[in-house]
Amino acid sequence: MATRPKSRTVWFGMKVTPEQKARIKRLAQREGTTAKEAILRLVDGAMQEPVEAAGNTVSARPGSFLDGIEHLIGSLEGPPDLSTNPRHLEGFGE
Repeated sequence: MATRPKSRTVWFGMKVTPEQKARIKRLAQREGTTAKEAILRLVDGAMQEPVEAAGNTVSARPGSFLDGIEHLIGSLEGPPDLSTNPRHLEGFGE
């Protein structure tokens, strides 16, 4: 994550619940970083440009399951999303 010179920073504050604050602190501790850095890493990851693969747009974060298998997206025949039609899920899990 690139840091900007202090003269180019602006204040951005928000209110969170005590539970949210505790979760943010746990995340930062788990990553060995500050709460600010943990949140900014998540924002930067969410704002990455989508990856174009096989005519589909998919967001693949570095190190994720999708990272490196983009070439497989769209390579199978069938509906793009089975959950859009309950008929496709008949008998699933039985």
